[in-house]
Amino acid sequence: MKTKALFILALTIGCTYQLQAQNLLEELNRVNKDSVYDISATFKATRLSIGHSVETRKKNVLEISAMTRYWNTQRETSNSFVADKMSARFGLDYGISDRLTFGLGLSTQGIVWDGFLKYRLVKQQNKGNIASITLLQTATHRDLDDISNNIYSGTSGSFSFSDKLAFTTQLLIARKFSRNFSLQIAPTYIHRNTSIFQGDRDQYAVGFGGRYKVGRHVSVVSEYYYVLNPVDSPDTYGPFSLGVNWELSDLMLQFKMTNNGAFVEDTFITRTQNNFNFRDGNFYFGFHATYFIQL
Repeated sequence: MKTKALFILALTIGCTYQLQAQNLLEELNRVNKDSVYDISATFKATRLSIGHSVETRKKNVLEISAMTRYWNTQRETSNSFVADKMSARFGLDYGISDRLTFGLGLSTQGIVWDGFLKYRLVKQQNKGNIASITLLQTATHRDLDDISNNIYSGTSGSFSFSDKLAFTTQLLIARKFSRNFSLQIAPTYIHRNTSIFQGDRDQYAVGFGGRYKVGRHVSVVSEYYYVLNPVDSPDTYGPFSLGVNWELSDLMLQFKMTNNGAFVEDTFITRTQNNFNFRDGNFYFGFHATYFIQL
């Protein structure tokens, strides 16, 4: 009799617990369905491939980055070990807030200093905002005095500090369609204080980029820019890149193939003089390492 009573008591407690757990699960599902939250990690890095993504750094996070490009020249005897030439950019990005990022960088090719401000205007949500929107403003300063046979406006001699400046404004619009797939479009305006080649100081372009996740920490990325008013001479092409991103905890490694050896927007978007192929030094291999520090 005592055993039977204990069995009935245990059965009653078990049924009560199961009903409570089921009710709690139903309540959690209802809350999740009704709640509105931001979609995170549209892209895993602040750079999609050669250009910026909509992502900004978290508040008080410092990003240390190093980018490189390797390529061969057109001379027949130029096939040296790995590559004939290389260029690099070293940068620091800091999250002033979760929405605002400030960055500085130095490129070795042509001695180019660049700085930018990046502000997250809109965040994609599960309900409401269908896309993320980020505003990017960059400024660059390059040493034009070192350029031989000056191609800038057909002039010669020294340039003022203002002449060496260029500015790029981008509206980065991206949507994460699934856990694995994201797309971005980037209307772009570029202004130079000194004309380049034979063309306007103001140029307009549209960038297209995408990311597809193929593994837990690996994704394929690609990017292309179409220039609406290219320079008259010499011939230029739209910059294109194809690469792989590899996430390693606080370290992000990006490998890419592209047709441009530059790192700043006002150069690689509008001054790409090589088509994307493996002939005549048109092929560039790029490597980008990013490390994050929480301050």
